[in-house]
Amino acid sequence: MISRIPHSVPVAESANHERLHGYRPELDAVRFLAFFLVFLFHAVPFPAQSTNLNSWHLGIALVQLCANGLCLFFTLSAYLITDLLLTERHNNAAISVRKFYIRRVLRIWPLYFLGIAIGMLIATLIHRTSDVTGLGWYLIFAGNIYCIFFGWLANPMSLLWSISIEEQFYLLWPWAIRLLSRRGLAMCALVFIAGTNITLFILAQHHAVDTEVWANTFVQFEMFATGILLALAKKRFAERRAGAGYALVLAGPILWLIACVELDSKQPAGGFTAIGGLALMICFALIALGCASILQGFCILGPGRMPRWAVYLGKISFGLYVYHVLAIELARTLFDPARGLPYLAASGGLAFPLTVAVAMISYQYIESPFLRLKRRFEIVHSRPI
Repeated sequence: MISRIPHSVPVAESANHERLHGYRPELDAVRFLAFFLVFLFHAVPFPAQSTNLNSWHLGIALVQLCANGLCLFFTLSAYLITDLLLTERHNNAAISVRKFYIRRVLRIWPLYFLGIAIGMLIATLIHRTSDVTGLGWYLIFAGNIYCIFFGWLANPMSLLWSISIEEQFYLLWPWAIRLLSRRGLAMCALVFIAGTNITLFILAQHHAVDTEVWANTFVQFEMFATGILLALAKKRFAERRAGAGYALVLAGPILWLIACVELDSKQPAGGFTAIGGLALMICFALIALGCASILQGFCILGPGRMPRWAVYLGKISFGLYVYHVLAIELARTLFDPARGLPYLAASGGLAFPLTVAVAMISYQYIESPFLRLKRRFEIVHSRPI
């Protein structure tokens, strides 16, 4: 049976309270927001190429800024990993890198490799051998590198390239936390930001297309650096000021919109040929600041203001992310694209509940067994199953 959405957020359930002292429901709500933005980016149709794009400029920008949900997830991931490992180091005077990697494998690999298998099956059934070759790169966590050289795959599982960047980050960061002081970690994050800006300047000089920029590990490391710095500067809020929290959450999309409208940070047709190196650096700085603003806003608001449904959907957000493009494509087969945008929009309305249903089943029967095994290797217990 599909597990039901819990009636209350299991933040401190009696016997589990001490074991879940690291659980922060507001971060699950951020996870859901990050996913939902990416879902909108993929589900909302763009106007046809023949349409006068100038008249659609603001609408396109609003859709395009949703792509920054992925940047928000990178920021959240670095924030949470840094916070948990710093807590482990504080409590135990050391961190276990071996247990960290075991936890990441049990959390990510089962669903990740299932997604790749689904993508390869689809590619085989439609006789698209290039997709099989491309997904082969994903098997060694080089999916983003494939996309940089050959472009996006026309496959529902193409979006898993982002997991490659996550895994590349994991190769470095636990060792850094084990070996460096907090000041050293802050300096490392600043080096990441400097490396991102150098990379962006070089890419702009070479008129890089969006794939070469967006899927570049060094570019996205600015988002990881943002999460790291937030975790290092984290403060406990004795009094949570809702107004400040909501203001920060709203400020994030405004910063993203400025990057999209004024600086074309993510053009629908691809390509950064019309934007200079400095402007591209400012674009991604605004995106990173927007991610920091949203994440900090949710932290200030705290768990008490998080809707239960958003927290639950955040808990199953990995499955939502893996399956949503497939659900969108399946939904679109039921609607005739020739009948216009309303029909395509309706397909997105069908795709969302379909994605949720599949993700709930996946979480119950595929992810949960591995998550229970993962608990054996946890030192700071951060979330319920």
